[in-house]
Formats: sequence, C-alpha cells, structure tokens
Amino acid sequence: MQDNKNRVTVEIMGQQYTMLGQGSEEYLHSIALYVDKKMKELSKKGCTMNNTMLAVLTALNIADEFFGLKQDLEIAQKQAAKPGKELEDARYRLRKAGEEAARLKAEIENLKQQLANSQEEASNIYSEWLKAQKESKEAMDNIERIEEQKIDLELQIEAMKGYNKTSG
Repeated sequence: MQDNKNRVTVEIMGQQYTMLGQGSEEYLHSIALYVDKKMKELSKKGCTMNNTMLAVLTALNIADEFFGLKQDLEIAQKQAAKPGKELEDARYRLRKAGEEAARLKAEIENLKQQLANSQEEASNIYSEWLKAQKESKEAMDNIERIEEQKIDLELQIEAMKGYNKTSG
C-alpha cells in the first residue's frame, strides 16, 4: 500500500534534511524555507545558542503563531456563521409572516363572505320594506276610499233622513 508521500532534501541553517510528506515538493520546500527564515531571524538577534536550542525556540514561536492563527480562524468562523444564523432567522420570520398573511387572507375571505351575506340580508330587508311601503300605501288608499265612501254614505243617510222628515 503506497501512501503517495513525497521525499525532498531541504536545507535549514546550512544543514541538509530529508523531508517526507504528502504535500507537493514545492509545498515541502516552502515549509523548510519558512523554518529556515524563522531560525535565521532568531539567530540574528544576537543570542548565542546552539542549533538545538535555536530549533526549540523557533518551534515555540511557530507554535505561538499557529495557535494565534487558529484562534483568529475560530473567530472568523464564528463571524462567518453570523450571516448564516441571521439568514436562518430571517427565513423563520419570513415563514411566520407568510403564515400570518395566509391567516389574514383567510380572515379577509371570511369577512367578504360575511359582508356578502349582510348585503344579501340588507337587500332582502329593503325588498320587504318596499313591499311593506307599497302595502301601506295601498292600505292608506283603501282607507281614503273607504272614508270617501263613508262620507258619501253619511251624506246619503242625512239626505234620506231629510227626505223622510219632509215626506212624512
């Protein structure tokens, strides 16, 4: 079983090392160049120490950089998650607004039906009122006619009484 590992020879602080890794040769060289650069920076600060001490101090500095970057990455990931959370919250609010809109639409339809029923009922009441008005007018006309007939009959009765008094 082959692991597809690359083997490269690199130079750090003037010494040759063989590196074995899964990254490309360019990647492995860039790592070695970075370590070499960091070790040279520390050695230029004027402290005299052997390569082992210099390597340990360089490793500590690189570990410090690594943990700082890791912390920065975690912060960035949390900040990157905020828009996703905000989007999720917005979608939830949108869904709730849609549900409320559907509820209000159903309520509007119900109110429209109630209005239509009320208008029909009002129309029926108006028709009954018109009918009652017509019947009332007819009744008034009948009463007026009957009153006229009554007056005529009373006049006829008076005339007959007068006729009976003169003829008798």
